[in-house]
Amino acid sequence: MPTLEVSINGRRHQLQCAEGEETRLRRLAAYVDARVAELAKQHGQVGDARLLVLTSLLIADELSDAYDEIKRLKGAVDAQTRQGEEQAAEAMNRLAARLEQLADALQRP
Repeated sequence: MPTLEVSINGRRHQLQCAEGEETRLRRLAAYVDARVAELAKQHGQVGDARLLVLTSLLIADELSDAYDEIKRLKGAVDAQTRQGEEQAAEAMNRLAARLEQLADALQRP
């Protein structure tokens, strides 16, 4: 299991991750570090624990918004899928009716 060092708020942390996840973990740590820096700039150095709690809440809020957007988009896709299925069923019914008309016409002398 790889071990890597990340820096958050100027403090170094040794972390382990699954093989091949190093780049992802570095990217996530950089994101957290940037959010901590943003809050530290706004509120000053109010202590690591408080900054990390504020950052966690901020990221949790972003995640909640993202989940809400996913639900909204999924609902829209589901509605479009239902509409497409209904349109396809109507087209098939029209085609079946037309084929029956043609079959009837061919059977008449």
